[in-house]
Amino acid sequence: MSVQLNKSQFRRIAKIAHDLWGLSLSDRKIELVANRLSRYLMRSRFNTVEEVLDNIERNPSREDLLAFFDVLSTNTTKFFRDTAHFAYVEREFFTALARGTLTVPDRRVRIWSAACSTGCEPCSLAMLALETIPDLERWDFRILATDLSIRALEQARSGIFPAQQVEELSKQRQKRFFERIDPQRYRIRQEVMDLISYRRLNLMEPWPFRGPFQVIFCCNVMIYFDEQTREKLVNRFYDILPSGGILAIGSAETLSGLETPFVSVQANMYRK
Repeated sequence: MSVQLNKSQFRRIAKIAHDLWGLSLSDRKIELVANRLSRYLMRSRFNTVEEVLDNIERNPSREDLLAFFDVLSTNTTKFFRDTAHFAYVEREFFTALARGTLTVPDRRVRIWSAACSTGCEPCSLAMLALETIPDLERWDFRILATDLSIRALEQARSGIFPAQQVEELSKQRQKRFFERIDPQRYRIRQEVMDLISYRRLNLMEPWPFRGPFQVIFCCNVMIYFDEQTREKLVNRFYDILPSGGILAIGSAETLSGLETPFVSVQANMYRK
């Protein structure tokens, strides 16, 4: 089934995306959204785009809303995607903790991967911590990994990754942190998974936690938000970071032009 979206339908989709999830869809996305809706209609109970939109606007179930979000969202990711981000966290945070030049109360470390997708980002942070902090088992160390996509979270919780993603890592990391299941897939080792808690979360809604988090990664999601939404979200991050806390955003994103007290420390990296 091939879907052709008219301007009225796309405007309705764009309004839903903005009102519910803060997404900003430009007209350039019409063809992309139409292609994804075509695939969605083939596996859903709906026959037309109008039926889908009427349901979402009037009386959607939680499952309908999340399925529709998956139509509009992108889950492209890789391990250590923005290498400069991880190098900064290793140098300025993990190494400082390991050497004792930075201390935290009760050795309690909390990191938030706020748009974790299929799990590469939080797993990268966990691997880096295990490599950098020799006695990590003696720390109260946790990574909260959240996303709105049920599909992405299911894959993340499985701990299974495509061989193509894993084989981009060094041989040393592959050997230490992964076991091969078959020619196409690897499973990440339990010592990595034990550091991560996966939760579904809509960043636009009230958060069921207060922090503080010493490090927050929110990469490659704010590009879908308008300026007002970005500014509100960034300042909510600021509120749950301690003094000196780190915020990492995507390489295509910036806080420039936003009213926020964050201080830039390198490209796409900020501190409170």
